[in-house]
Formats: sequence, C-alpha cells, structure tokens
Amino acid sequence: DAQLVDVSIAKSILDETSRALQSQGLHCNTEHEYPIVPDTDGQLNVPSNCVKIDTSGSTSDVDAIAIGADGDVVQRGTRLYDRKKFSFTTFDGTYYVDMVLLLDFSDLPEHVKRYITVKSARRFQGRFMGSDTLGGFSEKDESEAMVYFEQCEAQTEDNNMLLDNYDVSKIIIRGAPRRAVR
Repeated sequence: DAQLVDVSIAKSILDETSRALQSQGLHCNTEHEYPIVPDTDGQLNVPSNCVKIDTSGSTSDVDAIAIGADGDVVQRGTRLYDRKKFSFTTFDGTYYVDMVLLLDFSDLPEHVKRYITVKSARRFQGRFMGSDTLGGFSEKDESEAMVYFEQCEAQTEDNNMLLDNYDVSKIIIRGAPRRAVR
C-alpha cells in the first residue's frame, strides 16, 4: 500500500529531523552539572538516550584535577571511558556532567514540535513529491517556524549577565554549553 509507505517515510524523516535538532542541545533536553555516581564496579553509566556528554567536575579534588585539564573522559556506548588510564573502571566519587538527552516527541515543548514538524514536512515534500506547488510547507514556512523556535528558546533559557549564565556564543552557535554560578 503506497499510503503506508508514505507514512513510514514521513515518520522516518520526522525522527531524523528530531534527532538532528535535539542533538544540538536545547534548553529542554540539556542537563547541566548532573550528578552521576559509579556503580559497584567503578563504572560511570550514562542514560541510553544520551547523545552528548562532557564531564564538568567531581566531588574529589584529586579526581577533578585528573578530569580537568589533564583528563580525557569520553562516552563509549552507555559508559564513560578514561582514555588516559585506558579503563572504564577508574572512577570514584560523584561526577558532574553536562549532557544532552534525546526526548520523545510527545515530551518536547510546543515550539520545538512545531519547528520539527514544519521542517520534516518540507523535507518530505522536497524529497518525495518534488513540487513546490504540491507541498504544504515552503522554505518561508520553515524560516518562520525557526524564528519562533529560536525566540522561544531564548526566552526559556533565562539568560542573565548578572548571574553569569549568559553566553553570547549560544546565540551564534546553538548548543554551546552554559555554566551557571552556584
């Protein structure tokens, strides 16, 4: 059935667009200084829906120094790996991470859903229908949805220069990590 194929393709494009946008790091799907504790084997496990993670500190000053300038901790699968010590099991104490999580479409705020939907519809129309006159969404519609999306993101981020949680580069480069003063 051609309709089922079209629905399957449209769903695939929707998922692809959602993943690409969320992977940049949005206000709604980014956790800053999130505490994680090693399991009984000394491994740091990260959520399976985590697409980007970076350590931002530890409760131990010695570990914080190791992870800081000299440390090299990366995500491998659903665990963190210490590239300097060549091990998954060298972690001790609570570590703080900045991470980006993929959320289900239904858990996203309305402005994010709208932008993803319009962008996906335009992509579907462009890839499979091939006619601007047949398509329901144009580049102008996508541009308007993107402007609204970016305005809503800026409003919900609660940036404040006085609290030192305002990062000018975030305006230019979507998804730049932001540090809040505690």
